[in-house]
Amino acid sequence: MHSFNSRSTPPTIGEYLLDKLYQAGVHHIFGVPGDYVLRFDKLIEQHQIKFINTTRENTAGYAADAYARLKGMGVACITYGVGINIANALAQSYVESSPLVVISGTVGTEEFKKHTTMHHLINKSINAHGDRTQLKIFKQVTVDQGVLDNPETAASIIERVLNSCYSNKKPVYFEIPRNLVDFPIHHIPILSPFTYPPSNPQALKEAIEEIQTIFSSSSKPLIWAGHELLRFDLSHLLLRFAEGHKIPIVSSLLGKTVIDERHPLFAGVYQGGMSPPEIIQTVEQADCIFIAGVVMHDLDTGIFTAKVDHRKRIIANSYSLQIGHHIYENVSLVDLIKGLQRLSFQPNSTAYHQPRHTYLKTNFEPIPDAKTTTLRLFECLQSHLSGEHILISDVGDCLFGSADLILSQNSFIACPYFASLGFGTPAAIGAQIAAPHKRVVAVIGDGGFQMTAMELQAAIRYHLDPIIIIMNNHGYGTERPLLEGAYNDILNWNYTQITQVLGGGVGIRAETEKEMSDAFQQAFSRRGTFFLIEVELGKTDFSPGLKRLGELLGKVVKG
Repeated sequence: MHSFNSRSTPPTIGEYLLDKLYQAGVHHIFGVPGDYVLRFDKLIEQHQIKFINTTRENTAGYAADAYARLKGMGVACITYGVGINIANALAQSYVESSPLVVISGTVGTEEFKKHTTMHHLINKSINAHGDRTQLKIFKQVTVDQGVLDNPETAASIIERVLNSCYSNKKPVYFEIPRNLVDFPIHHIPILSPFTYPPSNPQALKEAIEEIQTIFSSSSKPLIWAGHELLRFDLSHLLLRFAEGHKIPIVSSLLGKTVIDERHPLFAGVYQGGMSPPEIIQTVEQADCIFIAGVVMHDLDTGIFTAKVDHRKRIIANSYSLQIGHHIYENVSLVDLIKGLQRLSFQPNSTAYHQPRHTYLKTNFEPIPDAKTTTLRLFECLQSHLSGEHILISDVGDCLFGSADLILSQNSFIACPYFASLGFGTPAAIGAQIAAPHKRVVAVIGDGGFQMTAMELQAAIRYHLDPIIIIMNNHGYGTERPLLEGAYNDILNWNYTQITQVLGGGVGIRAETEKEMSDAFQQAFSRRGTFFLIEVELGKTDFSPGLKRLGELLGKVVKG
């Protein structure tokens, strides 16, 4: 095993790419082998980086996405054409700002000159170098792309594309003809660490001065913190600023756990009109709101019912800054949050916000012979969660129920913006590999679980021990409050028998609170094997969060 710092011969294109990824903290690559990428896969096998097999390309993307959210960069490796189903994971990573790298092998440059109708090729757009249709498709869901078909330019392309991934926290795409994987690179550029684009100094100075003026004249400021603070590792700086001036913080659902939710300044997850009344009151009584790293999409704003039209409003994210009606160009979120540390104004002396509200009891005592319910599931789960855990949520009532859990800093992974069912199981695998010292707990609806269930094979193969909790409400529960029909029903599997199919793990089915409590106790107290716990729920037994969302969505559907 080598890195380019210790190689006695020039690195090949494939080696150089792997060395740069390893330097960036990538120790695992998720993927599915295929003939166009087999040589690169073999190279991974000979490298410090470990290849993690998945059952399909899209789940490789989900696992790498979760890995990236914890490690700073994640990688999925696919073959050409048929691997295009990873586009869904790329789209999710793009809109939720996850630094995912996708590497695709493709047909060799020489063989394409002889045969343009090779298998897996789409052949819609062809030039002298080969089929470029996949590149055109992935350009729509990546921030940068690189075709490594020239040893003279490969190193500089790798440097540029990986820096784009790092600086934008969005996915990128590489394409490598299979005959060039082992081609040596003789011209290596001077290496430099990944960097963020610098802000315009004058624009940054003026923005900080205007923010100083706004906060100085506010008696009830509030911070609404989002996921970009996690992606750019800015949470600690924002919290330092809030603590210095006693400013309460709400988070978006996508940005949940941007700070430790037991912190006295944390007021809850704000989702507009679908938030609990106490959180709505905290937001609406603020006379200044600093929205940092939030993408204000429909689910994070309660179908755009968030009341953030304050005269004193600051909206800062990775690509723009707006203060009132003023728009500042070329002011990065990184520089802005660092600049806040220089502000000087009188801290808010009165605690105007109410203590954080939760629908969940923190101490769970099972009621004898009582049937399980969604609310009681999350109350039981809350009683077991600690700083040792990372919570993964799929899409559905598992997501809206999870919003009320009180969690540690950077311990929640979900996709509430792109809302792609099936994310939970592969994300649990990616997260457990990224953070082996933690215990991953995944809450997944039966509909989402059926889409990607077999990714649990990785738990057996790679000796992982996540806890998988299946909320079996017999179908697509999120859709039922909108418009009920037979299309919302699915086949009821014998979920706990999956452990027998895989040849490992522990499967437990719970119908009563006592059975659920015992199952959770057993799973949380034992490491070294994965647990699959199926909790039986009624078709229309919804969490408080989903009930609030259903009311809002119902109004929208009815016009």
